[in-house]
Amino acid sequence: MKTVGVMAVFLALAACTTTPRLPPASEQEQSASVAKFVTCLDKNVAKVDDRVSDASTIAAALVEGPCAADYAASKETYTRNMSDRERIMFEAKLTAPHQVAVDIVLRHRKSAKAPARMPTADAPSRRMQGDKAPAT
Repeated sequence: MKTVGVMAVFLALAACTTTPRLPPASEQEQSASVAKFVTCLDKNVAKVDDRVSDASTIAAALVEGPCAADYAASKETYTRNMSDRERIMFEAKLTAPHQVAVDIVLRHRKSAKAPARMPTADAPSRRMQGDKAPAT
């Protein structure tokens, strides 16, 4: 009977253990992950920007589309040592990546000399709004 009681205590304690936190990312890791994300934005802005949709919509399409993996990796380096609660609070206040993407879109538009393209059914603004292509 005593053995059953001891086993119950051990099982209860085992259920209460938490996974240890990973060590925080170094400043070099954080800088490298941000640089990779920004490089992705720079590389893909011309492909995504229809120069008709607003810059914020294009920025969201970049962050959620071709650069989503780099964004997630960058976010992970900053939140690696945080508890779930801390991570949720951090992500709720996170606006810098979107603002960086908007700035890149605006910089691209200033430097681009090509005329704006006509929006198509798959333009980012239509995808973000869930619009369907007009019937022809």
